[in-house]
Parts: sequence; C-alpha cells; structure tokens
Amino acid sequence: MGNNCVSDSDSLINEDTQANFNKIDSRPGIYAVTLTANKCLENISIMSSPDSAYPITYMENMDVIAFKGHKFAILQKYSVYYGEINQKYQKNGKGKLYLQDVDNNGNQKLVVMKGMFINDKYQELGQTSLCGECLDETSDSKITEAQDSQKSIIQNNNYKYNKLINDKDLNSITDKNQLRPNIVNGYIQYLLQLDEQLYWNTPPQKREKFQRTIIFQSTSSLEDCDKFQQLIKQFRFVKFWLIYQKIGFVIEHDHNHWYFVQVLITEDEFIIYVYDSIKCSKPFYDNIKHKLTKLFQKLLNHKLDPNLVIKENIPQSYNTYDSAVYTCIFARMLRCNCRNKQLSMNPSQMRSDLQKLFLN
Repeated sequence: MGNNCVSDSDSLINEDTQANFNKIDSRPGIYAVTLTANKCLENISIMSSPDSAYPITYMENMDVIAFKGHKFAILQKYSVYYGEINQKYQKNGKGKLYLQDVDNNGNQKLVVMKGMFINDKYQELGQTSLCGECLDETSDSKITEAQDSQKSIIQNNNYKYNKLINDKDLNSITDKNQLRPNIVNGYIQYLLQLDEQLYWNTPPQKREKFQRTIIFQSTSSLEDCDKFQQLIKQFRFVKFWLIYQKIGFVIEHDHNHWYFVQVLITEDEFIIYVYDSIKCSKPFYDNIKHKLTKLFQKLLNHKLDPNLVIKENIPQSYNTYDSAVYTCIFARMLRCNCRNKQLSMNPSQMRSDLQKLFLN
C-alpha cells in the first residue's frame, strides 16, 4: 500500500486555491469544498505540507481527500480507497480498497483489494479478513485455515457485533450483574455503526459539520502502537483524529471497575477527559494518561503536553455491578454529543436497551 499511495506527509491546497475553501469552525484545521461532478481533481494545485490538514471534498455519496502526486482517498459508506482516480471520481489505476461487509447481526468483515482498478471495477481477486480485523500488509495474499473456518462461524446467529454472545453474556444484562466484556464491546460497535449510518445519510452540505465518532473497545492495545494501528489500518494515510473528531476509549480496570475516556486533539491541545462512575484519586488515572500520551505521541510524531480532566457532575454508581453499564451510557453521551450535560438515562433503561439489542 505504501508504494501505491502517499507517504505520511500530507498536502494542502496552495494560496490561490485556498480562497475557494471554507474553514470549518467545529473541525479546526480542516478545509472543505464542494465541487461539481465534472470538475477535474487534477486541476487542483497541491503542494506538500506535512503538518497541514487535509483538503476534503464532500460529495453526494463520498468524501474525497487529495494528496500530492495525484493520489486520492475516497471515503464511502463501508469502504476506504487509496490510489488513483479518474475525472468522474471513480477508482481508476493503482490502488487499495478496504471494503467492509456488515450482516444483519452487525458482524463485520473486511475485504482488502489491492491492485488495478478500471472505472471502479477491481481487476484482481481480493482477500478477506474476519471479525472486523484488518489484514496485515505482508499477508494480503494469505488466508489461514483458522480464518477460513472462522468465516462459517461468524454466520452463526450467536454472533452479534463480532462477539460470540453466550448465556452468561446475556444473563449479565439483567439487574445486579456486571456486564460482561462481549456485551460492552458489542454495544460500542453498535454505536459506531449507528454513527456511520447517520453520517452517510446526512447531505454533503451538512456533512462537513457532522462530528464523527470513533470509540475503541476495551480490548484495544494501548501499550503497543503497531498493534493499535492495525485497528485503524484503513486510515493509515488519513489520520483518524482528523476524520473522527469525537474519540473515546472504553477502559476495563478490573471486572468491577469500568470507565470511559475521551481524547480531544486540536492544534494546540491534548486533553484527556475521564468519565468514571466510581471516582478514584487523580494518581489512579495517571496510568491511562501515560499510556494515551505515549500512544498519541507516536501517532502524531511529536511530544504532547497532556491535560487530564476528571469529569464532575456525572452519574455515580453506588454498587459494584453498574460501572460497565454507566460506561455504556458515557459512550452513548459522546456519540449523542451530550458531553456537557447528563444524559437522561439510568442503568435500568440502559440494560433494557441492551436486552433489545442482543436478544432480538
């Protein structure tokens, strides 16, 4: 992919073209323009500027990002493409396509297609990665027997949102039980799918104002940058914190203590917000602060001066079995853009929603 696409250095329009772009107040540093369908993208003059934001073109069913060297990224519902295109915004030439497939139970699999495209049609066979995981660059042409057997398992109705939901998982939804990880992480995937659906149903002229959400599950590896990047591999050349403005992490400290973390990245700030229904001392959260700071320093390739904010005036759990439920509520607050006010939902209502989601 690296040979066919741009380097980690991005590009920005030149001064003459910049006047045609409108800066988006809610998304610092990102510029957008609406072009007519017959406008040739190659006529847009682009210069190299590694530290600048992406020029994004919002169209009816896609977002187009231009890089230097006439390479482009096309973001569509369930797919991300990097490579060459024609004047009709069709995939045309060398490129790589990450294509997501979602079944009726919310299970995702990723098809990676690398090679030549002619007028949006792929010229070679693609390879499939299951359970929402991205294939490694070095193994695009390989499917192991374990992956192949997993392909049939994922069709099982017991799989929902890429989680094998058993009776213990379902029983954990009932009152006075701590939610099991499969339920919490499955709900997070549901929220993200809902957010993507709403985004692509939004008209282009309003889509540029839409603050998209990405929430990383409790299984995300924060200590290993390389493993973490596998989770966002389809955004290797499009920095995910510019595409997704609302960034969250679900943290499982132990079975009886879950909490939620939001990361806010701007040109001048790196803020870590902690939403915890079981308040602990500030030194307790320094560990996650250290992990996130180290991770994002590697992702951004420069040092950060983090600011840790432990959120006050949020619902508190007065038992040992509701912290995971509140974590789901906090994640929902972020996706619903309710950061500064309490979402009017109690644990019983959240459990009721989870029952409807995983029992139906």
